[in-house]
Amino acid sequence: MNSWIVQMCETTARRQALVWFVMFLGGLVFVVSNLRYARNFIEGPFPLQTADLAEITDADTTPYYYASVASHKVIDTGIQEITTTTRNGVETGKHVSAGYYAFLMGNRVLIVKSASRPGAAIAGELKPFPAGLSGQLFAGADGQQLRSETYPFYLDTEGFRYPGYWAIGIGCGFLALFVRFGGRAWVRWRDVNKHPVFKRVMEQWGDVEGVSVDAEQELNRGVVHRSGGVFVTNKYVIEKTFFGFNIFRFEDMLWAYKKVTQRRVNFIPAGKSYDAVLIFYGGSECFSGPETRIHDVLTFASIKAPWAVVGYSKEIADIFNKHTSEFCQAVEARRRELRARAS
Repeated sequence: MNSWIVQMCETTARRQALVWFVMFLGGLVFVVSNLRYARNFIEGPFPLQTADLAEITDADTTPYYYASVASHKVIDTGIQEITTTTRNGVETGKHVSAGYYAFLMGNRVLIVKSASRPGAAIAGELKPFPAGLSGQLFAGADGQQLRSETYPFYLDTEGFRYPGYWAIGIGCGFLALFVRFGGRAWVRWRDVNKHPVFKRVMEQWGDVEGVSVDAEQELNRGVVHRSGGVFVTNKYVIEKTFFGFNIFRFEDMLWAYKKVTQRRVNFIPAGKSYDAVLIFYGGSECFSGPETRIHDVLTFASIKAPWAVVGYSKEIADIFNKHTSEFCQAVEARRRELRARAS
């Protein structure tokens, strides 16, 4: 039977891989459910003649709805789309964002929505008439006559391909993340030797079986502090969440400090959050909680690892970030000094 550390590494990697796989399937379902749009995006606009338009009864189901049309005469209906801008609920301005034009095509009329007066040829998306537009176009006796001569849909020239461009960008980004993180999770699930936690424990600690038994016992019976999925025991700091697992020894601690984050809502201070940042050989862990709990965790950590640096300053951070090896050497020198005093 595999050790507890191996089981935790495999379990979290499997969960991560399965989530990425489900997300990938969701992406495929999205693509399949939008094949009609994809075909029009790639192959359109389709040139439609009056006979083609006459065969369309429902713009929502016709296979070719990203269309290009040509007319021998274009008439401005005088109906405009007005866009109003507001700030904090107060109107700040208005502008004409589009107009509606009548394209005469044979003995029928196609209404076209365009941001500027269109030429004789135009491309756009066929859409059903919205209720408000129908009420303006077909009001009164003249409107009823116009309705009988007008196709039961209109052509919107604005931004048909924009959603497709966004989908392509998001899809490419997702595929990159899927290959990187999903593939990595799959590899770690199939071969635990490639999991960074297992590799670190194996290479630096040696006895994976013994550490697993000891850490699992402390996790079950010796937790001193806990915050969410982070557990502090007498020997270890363990992260154990649904998708994540990590384990560090106090024996390997280098630096610990309190992190204070000022939270704001609409630029107004709305309280602070506190974290104990614990840095070890091989990684770090954040323990979140009330300020008094953070002080308790840092005090406990300083007792368990008295050689470690406790507290934060810009100088300490600069040394750690820019001269990490020198920082570690100073911590090890302090460790040797304390052990020499103790002996």
